[in-house]
Amino acid sequence: MAEKKIAEIEIVKNRLPQLADAPPFVKVERLILRHRYTDGTSSRPYHFDMVTLPHFADAVAVVVYHVDKKREIWVGVRESIRPSIYLRKLDPYKKMLDKKEYLTYLEIVAGGIEHEDLKPGGIGIDGRAALEVLEEAGFEVNASDMENLGGGVFSSPGSGKEKIHFRAVQVDPKKQKTPKGDGHPLEEAGHFMFMHIRELIEKCEKGDIEDSKTEIGARRLAARLGYIVELGMWADELPYHFGERLLEFKTGS
Repeated sequence: MAEKKIAEIEIVKNRLPQLADAPPFVKVERLILRHRYTDGTSSRPYHFDMVTLPHFADAVAVVVYHVDKKREIWVGVRESIRPSIYLRKLDPYKKMLDKKEYLTYLEIVAGGIEHEDLKPGGIGIDGRAALEVLEEAGFEVNASDMENLGGGVFSSPGSGKEKIHFRAVQVDPKKQKTPKGDGHPLEEAGHFMFMHIRELIEKCEKGDIEDSKTEIGARRLAARLGYIVELGMWADELPYHFGERLLEFKTGS
């Protein structure tokens, strides 16, 4: 069969009615879709379930870090409660794949970007990132302190629309206050701590930390700062010719 070039995906029918009396935090849209192709033909209709977060536009993940006097990089992670991951144990097949019980879950600071954040006069992604750092890590930072760590990534493209946008912010650990959370029970337990960036990435690789945004954020921070995790060295500590080649690679010159 000749390969078709897709022009559009259209909704044929939404199979799930909205519950006006109980607006959900997560909404599942049960759709019937079909593809429209550039040659004027269409695919057969098919069922597709899509998860959306009606109260948020996207999400932001923030790598909170500091560099000590020895030029060691420390990245902040939060011990969080994630019921959906803890409840994997109720599925016998998922339980077979897990090596531990997930009472807590280590991850970097993150939160939903609210619709109001993106409206004219809103705080934007950086402002939301600063609020999340205050709530989850206890550091008062400004939107202008945020460092952009590159393009966003989709968290679950097989069923969801959410994209995670990455930021970083350097803090002084001596100025940390007790994180107050946002008032939700999910933020009543757990604590925030700093971990050396090499140890953090090693734990991600071993599966001790199983959070993709945490590994992506840490690796992007290392690249931004010019720190080579695999060698435990800064780019300016490399022999001259290696440092020059690395600089050429990063700048594309």
